[in-house]
Amino acid sequence: MKKGDSIYFSFAIVIALALLFAGCANPQPPLPPATESGSLKSFQSWDDISSFVQSSGYSGHGYYGANRGGVMWDAVLATGAPSAKSSEAAPQTPGATDYSKTNVQVEGVDEADIVKSDGKYIYTVLGTSGYYDGNQQGKIAIIDAYPASGMETVSETAIDGGVQEIFIYKDKLVVFGNIYKNNAIPPEMPARCSRCILPPYYSQGFAFMKIYDVSDRANPLLVKEIETKGSYSDSRMIEGKVYAIFNDYVDRGYPVPLYAVDGVEKQVEATDVKYFDSPDDNYQYSTFVGLDLSEINKAETRKIIMMGAGQNLFVSQENMYVTYTGYGSYVPQWKAYQETYWDILPNATKAKIAEIDAMDISDWRKDRLKVASAQQFSESYLYNESRKDFISAAQRSILESVLDDKLQSAASTQAASGERTVINKISLDGFAYLAKGEVPGHALNQFSMDESNGYFRIATTSGQLTGGWGRMAGGSEQPSTTNAVYVLDSKLAITGSLEGLAPGEKIYSARFMGSRLYLVTFKKVDPLFVIDLSNPAKPALLGKLKIPGYSDYLHPYDENYVIGLGKGAVAAEEGDFAWYQGVKLSLFDVRDVAHPVEAAMVEIGDRGTDSYALSDHKAFLFDRAKNLLVIPITLAKIDRSQYAGELPANAYGSFVFQGAYVFNVTPEGGFSLRGTITHADEEELMKSGEYYWSNSNVKRSLYMGNYLYTVSDRYVKANDLGTLAPISSVTLGSEPIRYYQ
Repeated sequence: MKKGDSIYFSFAIVIALALLFAGCANPQPPLPPATESGSLKSFQSWDDISSFVQSSGYSGHGYYGANRGGVMWDAVLATGAPSAKSSEAAPQTPGATDYSKTNVQVEGVDEADIVKSDGKYIYTVLGTSGYYDGNQQGKIAIIDAYPASGMETVSETAIDGGVQEIFIYKDKLVVFGNIYKNNAIPPEMPARCSRCILPPYYSQGFAFMKIYDVSDRANPLLVKEIETKGSYSDSRMIEGKVYAIFNDYVDRGYPVPLYAVDGVEKQVEATDVKYFDSPDDNYQYSTFVGLDLSEINKAETRKIIMMGAGQNLFVSQENMYVTYTGYGSYVPQWKAYQETYWDILPNATKAKIAEIDAMDISDWRKDRLKVASAQQFSESYLYNESRKDFISAAQRSILESVLDDKLQSAASTQAASGERTVINKISLDGFAYLAKGEVPGHALNQFSMDESNGYFRIATTSGQLTGGWGRMAGGSEQPSTTNAVYVLDSKLAITGSLEGLAPGEKIYSARFMGSRLYLVTFKKVDPLFVIDLSNPAKPALLGKLKIPGYSDYLHPYDENYVIGLGKGAVAAEEGDFAWYQGVKLSLFDVRDVAHPVEAAMVEIGDRGTDSYALSDHKAFLFDRAKNLLVIPITLAKIDRSQYAGELPANAYGSFVFQGAYVFNVTPEGGFSLRGTITHADEEELMKSGEYYWSNSNVKRSLYMGNYLYTVSDRYVKANDLGTLAPISSVTLGSEPIRYYQ
């Protein structure tokens, strides 16, 4: 690498950080429902998009562009439209009137999952990794599960690609997933990427949304299919209306998003693509699709917005909020290059810069284009030894040092602003873009966000824990983090804030409940914060509780108690961190908000014990009326005979069990284990080691009437809800039991 290249790349990280989205959007007049915000613009041509992306400095994905109507897209569309024949429903026996549904964040806003139920049937995804029977094929099984004594599989539907999640609404089954296609490189590709080493084929990802008529559960019928280039991101459903998001990274060389319905490509015009006129370094097309399952033949709603890579999604009854993390405001750099190079720039370069200044484009794009011109000059003049006027190494060194100082000075303001969460507010009514805002820090997940009475609330952590391995190992960590809560109005302008919470720790879980926020941070102990949000302008800390361990997920028991699910922890003697232990359940009493207490606690297993529910709230089954709590557990136990004296805090257990733990939970009695249910056989348990996975791992649980059902990729089992006595089971798919240790 030449010296000039070294300088350029030495600033790559600093410059990239400085080129992200600008600061908070300016306050706007109140926006009526479903009215587009003026901050969102439309491109005029595909060349306009390509120029925009390249001027931002975004590297794109090289030659991986798709050819409209070419090999790759034709392969995806080859299946054609779904069959138009009707499906006649078979006679059905009534289902249970009392049955559990997916554990969701917002009441009335359903979330797609790998298992669904309608009170009679269980719908489950097989091969959730995307591969089934060794192929890139998923399956959906439909089980007639109620009553449990007659449980049987009524159909298994093969689906090309990896199935991610599903919805069920009356007689409509919605399936989301992704598929990869390997295709021959078109002849023109090498010319577009002369420096690339091209394989004989390349792989492109596509996402799909398939709708099946399941009036006859034994014969699901595909009635509609939507495909996009890219991948499935997330979705919600409200009263049969599905809202989905698909993402695709922008190819700077061929920036055309692809979209098809029922095997027919739908033309996407450049003017269909909306964007913000501000720079980023990670562009993607976010395609929003809305479909009413009650009117399946009606055209879907579609909107494409070019934005930064989406991280989290919160959806209320009226709006969706898509957030991602940026790093400060844009810092212009042309001035640094101008002050360094202007006197030695050739007239041709100066004329080009004058042309750029005259363009009808935003200032940041002009800045980037002028910087690019200066860099081209530097490459062709300063480091081209074939030129007669090639300058000496000493002269280059002086220029490099001057430019270095000026660029560092230009980028220094970024360090103060740090990382910021960019918030995009989009109406569910036609996906009208309503507002854009920013707050300091990054959000953990969807539970860090909430909407209430027209206000958007969000909890963030600023900075990262540095050094060591956090709660898993040793090392020196500095108090480089802080946490905060922000309340924003309907235009996403900050109304109130509570900052400076738990310096040196980070947020592990959050739960908004009405006018309160329950927040857990962690480093060595678990502080539970109770925060009052009744006055949006003045969030206030009501109380806090410090206990060993932490909670990854918080769930309301009622208005007076909150359930926490996480890990126990033992503070390390050799550093400012803690060793996590087994899975921990806590019941927090928040009746005295100034002095919350841990009313009950149970720790399951030793270090190494895990649960799907720690990272996926949909694996958490709770029903207060039944005092029922069910979570999947992978249990690890330590052989204490292997240790002389006191057991070290970092001792790791070996696998001994996987299945569902069934608890009674009440404020008076705390957590009482009623029993466990496993799908693993004796061979699996006997051969298990320190690490374990199997397709018989219990991932979900649900109830219908007086039956408790547990679901793995291999089985569905039914037990009596009261006694947990086994009643029946069905085997899913044709795969044998698979496991590793």
